[in-house]
Amino acid sequence: MKPLPHAIREFVDAARVCRIATVRGDGEPHVIPVCPVFDGEATVYVDLGPKSATGLALRHEARIAVLIDEYDEDWTKLRKVILKCRAEEISGAEKDAAWAGIRRKFPQYTTVDWEPRMTMALRVYAWVQEGLEAPAH
Repeated sequence: MKPLPHAIREFVDAARVCRIATVRGDGEPHVIPVCPVFDGEATVYVDLGPKSATGLALRHEARIAVLIDEYDEDWTKLRKVILKCRAEEISGAEKDAAWAGIRRKFPQYTTVDWEPRMTMALRVYAWVQEGLEAPAH
C-alpha cells in the first residue's frame, strides 16, 4: 500500500471517535464506536473487551473496517475515510506505546481507572476517502 496522504493522516489522527465494523462467526455484521489512537503512519490502536461481540468476531476474521467521518448540514462539507485493516492483538512495547498514546489523547481513561484489555493494532491495507484534499485511493 502507498503511504496515506498527509490530509488523511491528519484527519485520522484528529478523530475522537470512529466506528469499527466486523462480521461475527455466524455471519452477522456488527459495528461499534471506539476511541482511536493513530500512529501517524498506517496503524490505528483501540482497546476492546475480549468477550465483546467485536473481540469475539476478530477471533474468526481479522479483517475490520474503520469509519471516520464528519457530518455537516452543508453536504459539500461531508468528509469520510474508510480504512480496511487487519486486526492484531498487541503486547509488550507496542502495547505500552499504544496505551501511552491512548492516555495522552483521552485523559478520561485515567479518571475511570480503565485498564488495558484486548488492545488491538488495526493495520491499514487499503482505504477510500471523500471530501479530503487527497485524491481517492
